[in-house]
Amino acid sequence: MYPLLYFFRRALDAMRRTPFVTLVATATIFVAVFLTGLFAGALQSAERLLTAWGGDVQVSVYLQPGADLDQAAAAAGRLAPGAQIEAVTSREALERLAGSLGDERKLLDGVGEATLPASIEVRAPGASVDQAEQLAARLKAVPGATDVDFGNAWLDRLEKLLRRLRQVGAVLFGVLSVAAAVLVANTLRLGVYARRDEIEIMKLVGATNAFVELPFLIEGLLQGLIGAGLATLSLLALYAALAPRLHGAVALAAHLRRADVLPLSLLAGLWLGGALLGLVASAVAVSRFLRRME
Repeated sequence: MYPLLYFFRRALDAMRRTPFVTLVATATIFVAVFLTGLFAGALQSAERLLTAWGGDVQVSVYLQPGADLDQAAAAAGRLAPGAQIEAVTSREALERLAGSLGDERKLLDGVGEATLPASIEVRAPGASVDQAEQLAARLKAVPGATDVDFGNAWLDRLEKLLRRLRQVGAVLFGVLSVAAAVLVANTLRLGVYARRDEIEIMKLVGATNAFVELPFLIEGLLQGLIGAGLATLSLLALYAALAPRLHGAVALAAHLRRADVLPLSLLAGLWLGGALLGLVASAVAVSRFLRRME
């Protein structure tokens, strides 16, 4: 227990004596962890919004002219048990469109009722995106159905975008980790070089490489913990500042909670990742210096 406490004291004393090196290394880890967490949080939010959209989905089954609306509604009820079924005539569809136009409804003057097809509106509260796709596929069997729409065109594009963003996120994490590790290692080398006389004396009196390296490893670990800790706190503060505004601007954003955007598993991973980054960078810096001395 005593030797470990001794090494911790040496690491803290070194950080106090080299504030510039400590500040630069900690700031570098902070930036790397913050950017990674920001990207991961945005991706988590997009996936959560996609799931929420699936829960509020409405599937529209458009019917061909002359189709039996009651028969189509009954068939939709059998194909989607438990869902809310509403039959919409061509006249009702035209009235809804006119209502949505507000003061511009006069643009529809002279437009006949048959312009818009009759449809069956199917609402399935709590359905996921996958369930909505399966429901839309089943509803194609409704008698007289010509088209089934639930926004699947943009949904497919969004899912493809999310897949690409996950790939970009993995690459970004790798690049940031390597770049931060190199920068932190080079920064810590300054601290190692500044204490070269102390290291040389320890080696002359028989200190092992492990004895020399341990304080530096603890120093890198502490810098990583501090930098990553500040980054996670900054991410939480950013969420607290932006969430109320986002909830007011986007209706679906009301589904986003802190646990959806920044779950504890992500925050813990960022914190431990920053600590590991500082530890690895410190190990690289001091091992290179000791190899040159041999």
